[in-house]
Amino acid sequence: MQIFLRILIPLTYAAAAVLYAANFQERRDRVGRAATALLVAGWVLHTGLLGLRAISTGHVPIMNTPEVLSTCAWILVIVYAYLELSTKDRALGALVAPIVTVLHAFASVGFGQVEIPVHLLSRSRWFEAHVFSNILAYTAFSISWVSSIMYVFLLGEIQTKHLGFFYKRLPPLQTLDQINGRAASFGFAFLTVGLAASSAWIHQVRGQFWVWNEPAFAGALIAWVIYAAHLCARAVAGWRGKRAAFLSIVGFTLVLFTFPVVGIFFPGRHSFSN
Repeated sequence: MQIFLRILIPLTYAAAAVLYAANFQERRDRVGRAATALLVAGWVLHTGLLGLRAISTGHVPIMNTPEVLSTCAWILVIVYAYLELSTKDRALGALVAPIVTVLHAFASVGFGQVEIPVHLLSRSRWFEAHVFSNILAYTAFSISWVSSIMYVFLLGEIQTKHLGFFYKRLPPLQTLDQINGRAASFGFAFLTVGLAASSAWIHQVRGQFWVWNEPAFAGALIAWVIYAAHLCARAVAGWRGKRAAFLSIVGFTLVLFTFPVVGIFFPGRHSFSN
């Protein structure tokens, strides 16, 4: 059953992504509703898979990187669904749905892997706090990234005075900037909690507060610095709009590099190669 769901869920998400893209290209209410329905259907199936995974393994599916990626995709759908419902706009779905598809497809390939002995992890509440905080942080950063990219595209049309494709399809610049700022703030808060929890967890396991040879930890710290600079620039220097959008794009690109790409090419506890 799990194998069947691991194949069906990415296909459902991919179909939703195609319809969101079609709706973005040409606004059609029926296509938009179908896209939302497929995304919700994929999420329901995804929920069933995570439930079966938890039952079969005896633990919450956050104990290795593929499980974390899948849970991250699952939460991302919830966050996006809230935004779609509250803004009555499906434009962000054209980028969010492909991200969800790729995350879960990538996770499904490695679902059989166990990177760290589960009995060691399940004893630590710090580990659970570390994982859940980072999942929420990365989800928020992805939303910030999507809104920033759309902001840049829309701003380009406005500055060149060629109001066409993006102007007709995207929310106002102010709305996109607000989504960027709120999502970045939310993500930074949880990344901070995640870093603190990971330090406490490492101290509990190894007797030290940081593992400098762990690429994912070092990358997360760099991402924290970038988003701290982003929020400081918004609060102190009054950075808004284009500059804030570019900072969000750079920050999330780094997150993509460190989690999970770093895990593929460099050894460590967050590695996909184990």
